[in-house]
Amino acid sequence: MINNIDFIYEYSDLNLFKTRCKVLSGHYTDLVLEFGGSVLEQGPNGNRFIFESELFTIPESLSAYQLKGTPDFEQFLSDLLIAIIIDRRNDPDMKAKLDATASNADPTKCIIEIDTKYYPQVI
Repeated sequence: MINNIDFIYEYSDLNLFKTRCKVLSGHYTDLVLEFGGSVLEQGPNGNRFIFESELFTIPESLSAYQLKGTPDFEQFLSDLLIAIIIDRRNDPDMKAKLDATASNADPTKCIIEIDTKYYPQVI
């Protein structure tokens, strides 16, 4: 998977410890989600890659399918997260991108839009 071809990503404006992603190609096109923490768990039965993910936008073409927990979807998410990690590691501007996101709480500055219902209500 290639950034800006198969997916785009950015730091989440909801939580800087998460990464928002939009899928641009393939079976899951237009899916929008966020990844949280991840870890490689080493156990007696081998290693497992464990990560948090939250779906924000599910394309209508996929709305009838159960995604979370199915082997194909979980493998897709793993591959996507690994592609993001590799891309982020190779991006010399990543620190500046994090700083820019952290200094601006304005959700209109996001590239990947999600429904406003996910943002805290201001009273």
